[in-house]
Amino acid sequence: MQTLLVPLDASASTPKVLNHAEGLARALPARVVLLHVVEPVATYVPVGAAMDVIATAPPPIEEGETEGAKQRIEQLAAPLRSKGIDVACEAVLGLAVDEIIEQAKTLAADYIVLGSHGHGALYHLFSGSVVTGVLKHSPCPVIVVPVGN
Repeated sequence: MQTLLVPLDASASTPKVLNHAEGLARALPARVVLLHVVEPVATYVPVGAAMDVIATAPPPIEEGETEGAKQRIEQLAAPLRSKGIDVACEAVLGLAVDEIIEQAKTLAADYIVLGSHGHGALYHLFSGSVVTGVLKHSPCPVIVVPVGN
């Protein structure tokens, strides 16, 4: 049995990505591993900022915060399980690209299935793209589900 790693970001694209993963899981057959990466929030404190600005910076994300993400992923897995698909769920803390690649290696995934949001070139120039990062570093084939407009 093959393994599909399906990173999800709980956006509007999630149902479409899950639909494609379900079809692939049935066709191959494969088990599905749903993954949600909880990314730490970067904080910016200007040089010379007053102590009140520094004191109001948001707290760092704690490991326990992945539990809520895992519960949401478990809810998404339920319909797949009810259709007889073998589904596992993971929620990890880290940077999306790094964690997706790490999980793909750890699981010996046969495919990664993820959605592309279809942001414009200017967006990607400044923020980069999870899809691009995964494509560059993936240890296995990547299936990109177009979910734009």
